[in-house]
Formats: sequence, C-alpha cells, structure tokens
Amino acid sequence: MIVQRIDELKAGLEEIRNSVDEQWILKLELDKCERIIQRLSSFSAECEECNQHFTLLEDDIIQLKDKLDHLEDLDLKHHKQTLDTISSHLHKQHKLVTSGYYISVCMCFGPSIGLLFGMLIFDNIGLWLPIGMGIGILIGAYLDADAGKKGMVL
Repeated sequence: MIVQRIDELKAGLEEIRNSVDEQWILKLELDKCERIIQRLSSFSAECEECNQHFTLLEDDIIQLKDKLDHLEDLDLKHHKQTLDTISSHLHKQHKLVTSGYYISVCMCFGPSIGLLFGMLIFDNIGLWLPIGMGIGILIGAYLDADAGKKGMVL
C-alpha cells in the first residue's frame, strides 16, 4: 500500500512539474520533495511521526495539484513550511543532513581555530586565518562525503 501512495505522490509531483514554469519549480523545491518522500517512506514503518508527516505531505501535494491554475504566494509559504517541518524532523530524529551541511558548519570553526593558532602559537594572525578556513573546508568536505557514503544526506 505504501508503494502505491509513493507512486501517486511522485505522479502528482510530475504533474505539477509539467504544469508550472521553471521559476515555480525552483520555488516549490520539487526535487527536495522527491527526496523527502523517499526518506519518509523508508522510515514510516518504524516511526509513527514519519507516517504522519508522509500523510501531511500527501495532503499538501494534493492541494498544490488542485490549485495548479492559480498558485499564490500563500500556497508557496504553506508548502515551504511543511517541507521545513518534515526536514527538521528528519534531521533531529533520524540524523539526516542536507548537502553541504558539514562544510558550512566547519567553515565557521576553521577560521576560529586558525585565529587561535595564529595569535597564540605562531604570532601571525593574517597567515593562519585563511589556513584555518581551508582546514575547516577540508574537514567539512570529508564529513559531507562520509555522510553521503552512509546514505545520511537528505
């Protein structure tokens, strides 16, 4: 039964994709919707909240399909709010991260560590600030690649 619901949702997304212009496709984040549908379907057997979110997303996509002729900004806002709620649940409960998450986090810590090394140890802040940023980006890229290999990227 879940496979049938997934197929119906994907067909609904494809119908939306074929009916709206490229700008609305980007605003509605339809690719992200597909990835969320896959993740929710895989977790819905053991997580009741994922099952509820799956139903919520299903209702949201049906509403979007019904309003294809006259989509408004309020519909877009509601859809993005639904996606953010579901993404937040997947991030907190199932430890899924978005692509580039670790790079953005480590890029903040890298210059701090570079500043610390430059100030305290080597007495050259200007040199160690970009070195710290580079180290942060390297660590973040490694962690992002590792999350991708483990299948933990949303």
